[in-house]
Amino acid sequence: MTFKVYSAGSNARGQLGNGTIEDACTFAAPCVFPKSMDQDAKSISASASDNLRPLNLVPWDNNHVHSIARIATGANHSLSLFNSTHHVYGVGDNSRGQLLIAPSETTSFQRVNLDVKQGYRVVEIAASWETSYFVLRHEPVAIDDREQGDLASPSPPAETTASQPLESDLLVAIGSNDFGALGVGSLDPPAVVPVPATRKGKEKKPVPSSPTPSQQQTLSFNHLLPPATSKSSYRISTIETGLNHVILILDVYSKDGPPSQLIVGWGSCRHGQLGPVSLSSSTSPAPVKPSLNPPKASQQPKPADKARQPTSKSNPSTPSFIPTPTVLQVKNTSPVKRVAAGSQHTVLLHEDGTLTTWGSNRKNQLPTTHPPRVLDVRCTWNGTYLFTKPFSEGVSTGFSVLATGSGEKGQLGRAAPSSSSAPSSSSTLTVNSSGLLPVDIPAISNLRIRKLACGSEHVLLLLESESEGTTDLYVWGWNEHGNLGLNNNQDVFAPSRLPWAGKGRIVDVWAGCGTSWLVVEEND
Repeated sequence: MTFKVYSAGSNARGQLGNGTIEDACTFAAPCVFPKSMDQDAKSISASASDNLRPLNLVPWDNNHVHSIARIATGANHSLSLFNSTHHVYGVGDNSRGQLLIAPSETTSFQRVNLDVKQGYRVVEIAASWETSYFVLRHEPVAIDDREQGDLASPSPPAETTASQPLESDLLVAIGSNDFGALGVGSLDPPAVVPVPATRKGKEKKPVPSSPTPSQQQTLSFNHLLPPATSKSSYRISTIETGLNHVILILDVYSKDGPPSQLIVGWGSCRHGQLGPVSLSSSTSPAPVKPSLNPPKASQQPKPADKARQPTSKSNPSTPSFIPTPTVLQVKNTSPVKRVAAGSQHTVLLHEDGTLTTWGSNRKNQLPTTHPPRVLDVRCTWNGTYLFTKPFSEGVSTGFSVLATGSGEKGQLGRAAPSSSSAPSSSSTLTVNSSGLLPVDIPAISNLRIRKLACGSEHVLLLLESESEGTTDLYVWGWNEHGNLGLNNNQDVFAPSRLPWAGKGRIVDVWAGCGTSWLVVEEND
């Protein structure tokens, strides 16, 4: 049994990782990774070139599989995290240092060489527009593993129950600091590297130089922990990014009391996507872990910056962005179990099934009603999607996906009222929903939702047969770059089954900025 990764959609900077810069409207070409991964992941494959090849991952024993744990995408860059080695590979645009590699862009995945503190491993990744994030967790390595280095199988994950972790998690941020995305206050702009003239004599625009490992920002959140607790530590259980804002869930552990939770955020907040904030929220810099590559003195926030905090034009007392991590004000006391972020809005799903909604509602993207039995929530840039499991007289009646927000490109998954590719002005309900309505999922029995993935303005729904384990992928929404993989670039208004022609079954999916990703399990 082996696994391959496929991608489709926008590819102007090589972000699909298939070795080209051409958009792909099908999932025909597997992603390309360096041959050196043969050592990292013990993989087997024929070479695609001297140094590159399609990824072909194999199990290392009966219980563990070398596969991708997460794919995260920004405007024109993509990251992949492997569950076996905890290594991260990046591809696409690196003009802001968001991949921490040498060239300004790459069309095949390359190792992101983070400066990771001894004993820590990357356990989660995320990306905003031109910034990348990596959650580091202290996970002691077994003696045998230490002798063999990174090539050995990892030790079992550290304890994830309510017991207090020995060390707190850290967050590494690299790339653009637009809207305070790095979380370290204001930084001097990166050095600019001149680019040679083209053959036609036209000089290309200079691009910022790629940062060195010393320029990666390593954040600690100890200063945000409640002062009443002593000897506290925390885990970053969730990181979610919108276009230009970041939200974390910190699970806080203390010897003085039961575990608690903090919701932390920073970045763009002009539309209220970080909840109620004030100017005072945007002036306290977050300390960078002193032992890990602190910013240079010239990069430290200057006192004068406080007087120049950008504010919202509509409300001068509200900042347009928060440049450092801040504890967000959540009125609902029920713990948050899921965060979903769009371009200008955020939705929190609480343990009791209720929702907290923040931000812009210009496209009706904020649910005005809270249906019962909400199990999960996802967001496109201008929409919100709820996965619910309705019950009738105590018996489950299957699953339902409810959607609200912009439907101009078919994102809401409801059939267009006419054969025209663009709905008429009379179809307001279909184009922009005024409330939560069901997605037109085909009535198929014996299927369950394996995953719902939301991209910029398109959606992937992976269904699995409960009895046979086979999967079907349904896609809909914006398709300008062929990101739905249907071999065309027409927007799709009703969920359409992907005619998967490849061998094997689709076991995981992700959706990004005009891109879609599949992990396919293939039998040898």
